[in-house]
Amino acid sequence: LKRQLKTPGAASFEHLGSCTMSVFSGVWPGLCRASYYISLLGLKIPAGLLVRASRARCVLAFILLVWVPFLVFCHAVLLPKVQTAEYGVAIWQILTALWITIPLLVVGMVILSKIHAAGPFTAFAGALGGMALFHTYVIPALVPTRLGAALLQALFIFFEDMPIVTWIWCLFHVVRLQDYVRDHQQSRRQSPFEDAKGEESSVLIVGNAPTVTDGPPLGTVIDNFVNVVRFNSYSVDRPPYTGSKTDFHFCNGRNFPKTKTVTAVLPLFNASLTHAVYLFMPHVEDTHDIFANLTNNKVNSWFVEEHHIMELRKKIGCRIWQIPTSGMVAIDCFLRNRQDVKLHGFNFFQSKKIHYFEESPTQLITSWLERFVTHDPSKEKVWVRDLVRQGRASFLVPQGSEETQQGHQHPETSEEKAQLAKLDAAERKLKSMDGEVRRRPGLMQTILRDGMPSQFSL
Repeated sequence: LKRQLKTPGAASFEHLGSCTMSVFSGVWPGLCRASYYISLLGLKIPAGLLVRASRARCVLAFILLVWVPFLVFCHAVLLPKVQTAEYGVAIWQILTALWITIPLLVVGMVILSKIHAAGPFTAFAGALGGMALFHTYVIPALVPTRLGAALLQALFIFFEDMPIVTWIWCLFHVVRLQDYVRDHQQSRRQSPFEDAKGEESSVLIVGNAPTVTDGPPLGTVIDNFVNVVRFNSYSVDRPPYTGSKTDFHFCNGRNFPKTKTVTAVLPLFNASLTHAVYLFMPHVEDTHDIFANLTNNKVNSWFVEEHHIMELRKKIGCRIWQIPTSGMVAIDCFLRNRQDVKLHGFNFFQSKKIHYFEESPTQLITSWLERFVTHDPSKEKVWVRDLVRQGRASFLVPQGSEETQQGHQHPETSEEKAQLAKLDAAERKLKSMDGEVRRRPGLMQTILRDGMPSQFSL
């Protein structure tokens, strides 16, 4: 064998194999990221918001038994007919718009809303102009040709087949993880949010709003709390403002802590099918590692139960496609077991900058979509203010002080003022004869009818 490896032919074969592996290792992550963006900017991830995470097994069976055969039928029967169909050009136009043009518009609007420079604007305008030319001149010329038929098959593989394969892979691991959590991890464990006596009830929930670093330096005050809660890609690079202590890390499951001293909480894994798949989707190439880390006994992790998230949705008054933010889930988890919590770094997305740390383009697009689609900051603000009125929550820095320091903060809208005034009126009506305030059911959803909040206005 050694003599064979020394021959030029064997060396060339070995070099070819190493080059192939290096190319594959570079292309594979790109294909995984492309599948994620196609699902994000298409209909698959938005549709997943309407399905409960507990239905993952049923959705996986539907894809394997119904959708995959339909895709095979498309390749074998439907797509070849487009070349000679009367409405072939219209089909091409619709598919190209769904696959490329509309996502290009969405991404371009997000980037240009944050980066005001001539370079990105010129690139976006050029890409948009190129797509206009493609729709007007290239598509009509391609449809009746063999090249057009082959290109349509290739585009269908890239924009439809590849994302479905990614969904199958991710859903398979979602079901495995759900079975593990149900049968092993949380079946006999006590909730980590249980209230302990004395100072153990001291909890500070630190959000990621810019007010963390734009306000007064409270790092020492933050670290003096017994339990400090942080979220996702938090940063403690500025200890005078951020503090350095972390006891609970509410995260998406990929950037979780590596030590048992910090409890990793997955607040939204059970919120919807989209959030369950999102645990793996952006980094499909790391699926095995993510699953292994979450099922590792060395990691102290906890998954917030689905019924708790559904109850919180009703309390806040989320629409059918919306779910609470991780911050609201954290507040609710602790208040189920404790009397009160302290809050810091929450401004309900009422500033131009969403977080106090820098975000990558992927995080920027995701945060933008969450701000405008997945969450409802206006209703969350009303819910938190109601908790403050009940004495169950309080801010480390009074919100009036934070808004004064944040000169770019939006003032309270007339809709929010009306909602809060109605809450006050409801409190007065609920006064009993002895002056005690009666407990009212939920948050009185009939009162909390949401209009168009100021931070969403164009």
